[in-house]
Amino acid sequence: MNHDLLRTMLAILLPIAFGWLLKKARVFRENEVAALRKFVVRIALPFLIFQNLYRADVESLRQALPVIVGFVLLTALYTAAALLVSPLLKADDGQKLTFAFSVFAGNYAFLGWGVIAAFFGAAALTRAVFFSMFFWPVFLTCGFLLRRRFCLVCEREPTAGFFRVLARNAGVPIGTAVAALALNIAGIGLPGFLGDFVSQFAALAIPLILFAIGQNLVLLMPAARLRLVLAASFFRLAGGFVLGLATVAVICLLFAVDDMSRRVILLQAVMPTATMTTFFGEYVPLDEQLLSGIIAVSTLLSFVTLPLWVLAINALVG
Repeated sequence: MNHDLLRTMLAILLPIAFGWLLKKARVFRENEVAALRKFVVRIALPFLIFQNLYRADVESLRQALPVIVGFVLLTALYTAAALLVSPLLKADDGQKLTFAFSVFAGNYAFLGWGVIAAFFGAAALTRAVFFSMFFWPVFLTCGFLLRRRFCLVCEREPTAGFFRVLARNAGVPIGTAVAALALNIAGIGLPGFLGDFVSQFAALAIPLILFAIGQNLVLLMPAARLRLVLAASFFRLAGGFVLGLATVAVICLLFAVDDMSRRVILLQAVMPTATMTTFFGEYVPLDEQLLSGIIAVSTLLSFVTLPLWVLAINALVG
């Protein structure tokens, strides 16, 4: 088991480390890194979503609703916890705001998909895709709620602005998921050449996701912010397991939830801070150095905590 864990972690860490080393060597310019990230988010990820859901078995499809509800509930619990905890911090208003935004959303797709596929396999990846399928609508809704609570001095965005942002970011992944599920349920097969085309791009997704994480890691930060960085990291990587257990307990009362879905939800609950959190820098005055530090440190610490949580989850779920 230890040997398997080591191999799995190396499969995750090496692409990230490679991306970070190339960043330090300045192989790519900033605009090239941005282009790579855009390719991953707008091209490779939709192909991976399509392939995974198009090929999903009946048992995985039955778990779609409980897993999606689990994601919504977990995000709501994280948002409520951020609202309760952040005002108690010994920090200025900007840092409290940044802390709240940094803990409410985890890296469920970029890092989560790679980790879950490596540890639990293809069936778990299908559930992980379901879990984060409505990431953008829930992410934006909770983010704008936090904005309303913490940033009363900001100019309010018009409602139409919210829906434009939602359509721009959520339209392609949700549309892709719906198309793949429709073809799967209807039993419509793709021509061989088209299936090969989809597979080629889908195969790029997870390695490029991990590589892009390495390209975006920022390891240096002011020491004065370290306390808040560690607090936010602990919140996500350890405290989140309690929220994950609460989420699983609730959805098990409502649905028939299989062991694989429970494993996926519990592991997603302890993912580090989402890199997408920087998106809200356009709408609220976030402390960018603090946020970058939280993203970097929580991601690095997760390489230690995630395999430990995998062992704990396997022992708990069976």
